[in-house]
Amino acid sequence: MDVYVARQPVFDRELKLYGYELLYRQSGNNFFEGVDDRTATATVLANSVLVAHFNELIDSKRGFINFPEGFLTAGLPRLLPRQKIVIEILERVQATDAVIKACRQLKKDGYIIALDDFNMNRGRQYRALIDLADIIKIEFSKVRLLDQLKLIRSRQGKTVFLAEKVETEKEFQLALKMGYQLFQGYFFSKPAMINAKDIGTLDISLIRIIKELDREEPDMQGIARLIEKDLGLSYKILRLANTVNFGTQFPVRSIQQALVRVGTQHLIQWMHLFLLNGVRTVENNELVKASMIRGKMMALLCAEIGRDAQESDYFIAGIFSSIDRILNDSMNHIIDGLPLDDEVKNALLGFPNEIRRVLDSVLAFEEARWEALAGFVAENNIRPQKYMSLYLRALRWHKTIPKEAHADL
Repeated sequence: MDVYVARQPVFDRELKLYGYELLYRQSGNNFFEGVDDRTATATVLANSVLVAHFNELIDSKRGFINFPEGFLTAGLPRLLPRQKIVIEILERVQATDAVIKACRQLKKDGYIIALDDFNMNRGRQYRALIDLADIIKIEFSKVRLLDQLKLIRSRQGKTVFLAEKVETEKEFQLALKMGYQLFQGYFFSKPAMINAKDIGTLDISLIRIIKELDREEPDMQGIARLIEKDLGLSYKILRLANTVNFGTQFPVRSIQQALVRVGTQHLIQWMHLFLLNGVRTVENNELVKASMIRGKMMALLCAEIGRDAQESDYFIAGIFSSIDRILNDSMNHIIDGLPLDDEVKNALLGFPNEIRRVLDSVLAFEEARWEALAGFVAENNIRPQKYMSLYLRALRWHKTIPKEAHADL
């Protein structure tokens, strides 16, 4: 059975990335009819671990994976290194003697154990699992705040508490005060709300360079002069031109020579990346990273749908798809000042066109909305394994950016 693997970030109190929960189903609503907990976990292990992509999916952090009862007692978490995994015990798992024994041994062996969707009304038998748990995940908006606070205080110094489904700055700040140490939810996708005073601005010099590159015959000497006025940008362009992707047999030492080596189309893409990266902050770091991966994923999908000639347009639509949330401004106002193709602008504004259709498929994949993704892959005859492999390629590509472009981070 084929299955996709999406991921949702988990943050610490300083909004630094702690790890990812790997998502392979959405309750009972995904389009893989009849998938139970055992089948879902078995498939995610096969697809993301046994084919050696696990470390890429978790970005070298930790991966949270749900384990049903039978897999716990069979010791399947040991397929993964204890330094890279958080074993999530599903809320439906009963605290049987066999489960408690298995978890006790896993903990002894150095594995981190988390209780997923913690229910305050579990019986006394469940107490043994509470005592074994390193992390307890609580759906923040679902459980009474007083009950949460009592539990957190009773386990102070013994258990790390993770607030799930935190969606606003108000909820995040309240969870911080209550003593939560880890956080998961959609609050990260609205980073400007964390500090509404810090509204980012786009680099005017980069916009001027992009506008010049967008001309039918760009003035490369003029572009070189603009870049030479910015030491950081000059360094990035030279470093980019001397990477293996563009050939390093004969190193380049001038900006204009570097521009020629990289080429206009690649320069357009990289300038947009520099533009996006320029508004990166601690609060929006994960969203900027997701936007970059999204852009590369859309560029890779071009070849699958026969739109190779528009690769840059798809790439740019992907990386700017969350720019309104990153800058805390309206999409309409932001893109009005950018030299974007009308089809890209319309896609970013939500109007239906081919670019928007591809963008919606990537967003559905990221959010594990498998039903929404099913129609797209079927219409374009893309196999699930292929879609997943493209996503992994996008992740690997993002890993190259710090070496080639983000020298100042």
